[in-house]
Amino acid sequence: MMRALGAVRLAAAVPAPNADGVCAPPRSRRVAVDLVAFGDVAGCLLGGIAGGFAVVARGDTDVQWLKLIQVCLLTALFLYLCLRHFCSYDVGHIAEARVRPLHVALALSIAMVVMYGLGLPVGTRVDHTRTWYGVWFMTSFTTIVVHRLLATSTLQALSRGGAFRTRLAIYGTGPLADRVVAGLFVPGGQTTFVGAFDDRVAPERAAAMGPGSLGGLEDLIALGRAGAIDQVIIALPQSADRRTAEVARRLEQLPVSLHIVTHLAGDLVDAASAHRVSALGDVGLLDIKTKPLADWGRYLKSAEDYVIASLALVVALPVMAAVAIAIKWDSPGSVLFRQRRHGLNRRVIEVLKFRSMTVMENGNGVAQVDRAGDARITRVGAFLRKSSLDELPQLFNVLRGEMSLIGPRPHALVHDDQYGEMLERYANRHQVKPGMTGWAQVNGFRGPTETPDKMQARVDCDLAYIDRWSLWLDLRILALTVLVGFRHKNAI
Repeated sequence: MMRALGAVRLAAAVPAPNADGVCAPPRSRRVAVDLVAFGDVAGCLLGGIAGGFAVVARGDTDVQWLKLIQVCLLTALFLYLCLRHFCSYDVGHIAEARVRPLHVALALSIAMVVMYGLGLPVGTRVDHTRTWYGVWFMTSFTTIVVHRLLATSTLQALSRGGAFRTRLAIYGTGPLADRVVAGLFVPGGQTTFVGAFDDRVAPERAAAMGPGSLGGLEDLIALGRAGAIDQVIIALPQSADRRTAEVARRLEQLPVSLHIVTHLAGDLVDAASAHRVSALGDVGLLDIKTKPLADWGRYLKSAEDYVIASLALVVALPVMAAVAIAIKWDSPGSVLFRQRRHGLNRRVIEVLKFRSMTVMENGNGVAQVDRAGDARITRVGAFLRKSSLDELPQLFNVLRGEMSLIGPRPHALVHDDQYGEMLERYANRHQVKPGMTGWAQVNGFRGPTETPDKMQARVDCDLAYIDRWSLWLDLRILALTVLVGFRHKNAI
């Protein structure tokens, strides 16, 4: 096993980045399986509607279409539950997906018998009801089987191409790391081993693993920020608990799932009864954090950003035009101000704002606006900052994919460096895209942060938002921003 880790490391390929130095994330297995389930439900619904048209073709014009659709939807729900019971939506075995016509026929039969037993026909004559159920069953069965054939071939092709593979890295190179790697070699495994990283490698260990096969913690963080890693396991010996805690704190800033080996055999860990405990092979793992915006979250967040930002931009264009005229009339200089700030994974982006000051600070000496009477603020700029209208151009940042509507507010680069050294978990804010507004802002943490305590309170709100993210939380923050955020007492 001594050479196993090195052999796998040398064979593993780090995903190739794009022109921006960012690696594309893997496809979500959860989303893929849910799409298959949606196709099954749609097939059942379409079959029921086809049966309704067959009843009409036989001369029965008294079909209650609303009731028919309700019955089809309820039947589709029972169908989904039956197929789920038959393990047709097993995320862990997406690469071995199979078309099972008998399971489909049995699930359809059970669902329709249940609905028939509830006495929910759609025709006025018994023979027409039988026609409906017959056409419904045959059409749904055929549609679902064809859909399953197409879905299975697509999923298997994607799996062979590595589209669903989780990219895993290990911090640690001792015997525990060997055990973790051994757990990766399972039939049908969907994990790509990116590599083992350690800053303290014994000479004999390094020689056994081969030259150039390892990196340190900074190398691991760099790969994580480039989007090349989805999951990290810290596999250090039990005697290195303090070092494990230090490494975990450093890695929490990455948008990855983070685990620590528990030093317990997998058969002693009940993963079902403990929310934050899992296992890989015979190695028990403590789940320190999960990857933010995983599965459907990433798509919902993107859809929310593009749809709402597009609508907001249409509404805001007349206001933005008026603001631009006012700025040019009030003071010389450009209308827009571009400031370099850190985005997702600390990638540098240029954030757009309406110019509200007479200077264009964008370097290492950016001074916060810490009072309402700051001489650098123009007359129009004072109103823009008070009303937050100076932030409107960031809608273009959202549409370019650099920012989100909701998220931690981006700070100037020099402030990021300053507070990153002062506050332990400050860098964890960069796990998601920065936002135009956020949980911290609607809770009153706007404006200047003269003390580390004020910034810590803002960071705590940002991290709570990342941990608790949901679509409803975003909509709540948007509503609060519209109602109270633009005129908060702390706005300067």
